[in-house]
Amino acid sequence: MSKFSDVADTSHQLSLAAMEEASRTGHRTADIEHLLLALTLTDQPGGQVLRSFGVTIEMTRHAIAQQHEEQLASLGVTAHPSADGPIVFHETGGYEWSDRALAIIQRAAGRGRRGDAIAVLRELVAEPSGLIGDLLRRMDTLPEELLERLDDADRIPSPPTADRPRRPLSRRSEAFVPASLDEVWALLSDPRRIPEWDQSIGRVDAELSEPPQTGDAWVAHAQTHHADGRPLQIARELRRRFVQLDALEPETRVAWRTTFPDRERANARVVDLALAPAAHGTQVTISMAWDRHPARRPLPLVGWCMRPLTRLALWLQASQIGGGISRVFR
Repeated sequence: MSKFSDVADTSHQLSLAAMEEASRTGHRTADIEHLLLALTLTDQPGGQVLRSFGVTIEMTRHAIAQQHEEQLASLGVTAHPSADGPIVFHETGGYEWSDRALAIIQRAAGRGRRGDAIAVLRELVAEPSGLIGDLLRRMDTLPEELLERLDDADRIPSPPTADRPRRPLSRRSEAFVPASLDEVWALLSDPRRIPEWDQSIGRVDAELSEPPQTGDAWVAHAQTHHADGRPLQIARELRRRFVQLDALEPETRVAWRTTFPDRERANARVVDLALAPAAHGTQVTISMAWDRHPARRPLPLVGWCMRPLTRLALWLQASQIGGGISRVFR
């Protein structure tokens, strides 16, 4: 992956997760503690190193709450712990990075730096206020030891991409989910729960008297409103869909094929999800593809010209799926 791709992927992941976490506590500005929370959720080596120290999303939330309470107490303010609310980032607006958090991300992408999660975490640990170092120590992690482990992780070459037949219109993304493999499998293998993690599906008409089998299909309906309540403009012929279980390998892999019966010669969307256990959670590989309808004639020149935009759109779709799965368990 190029540096540009690393920076774009990392920035997108961290911005989304940090601002989602900020929204849980009613903040509109994501600061350095929200950046640390986001790093505990990334699938990249930086996140893996954090979790290997036991720096998980739950532990970090607890440490931040404890730190804030002590800061207020030092000012003579007695704070009563209150439960954080749900993620409301997608229902609200006006979010931005704080100046110091944005400066950290920019330095991590500067000359001689990779711009990935390891680079961001290095800059965050070196942040001069000492707040991040204090949070790490509250979780029994020494910043010096963390930096040494990051150096070791940075020297390990990236693993080769697993061989799997690729469709012409396809893209792959990775996501770390802070839940057990059993919990994630129960979510992803149930057609009734697809709307929980796929924003494009509003409802699936499924009544299961027995476990679903490969080839089973159900009628689904498109999402009709944005998360903030605004109506979505969906073409009438795209509102009704068929969702088919395309592949099923228990607790390992599930694939869902979505077709659009009311639109002539519409391509089919395939979401292929591979699961693997990971420290403090589950690693999910999302393969997003569009299968061309047999009656549609390929246009090689048009396809070549549109390839960059197509790859970007597929990457965004796969990233949204990964983010949706993670949000269910946060």
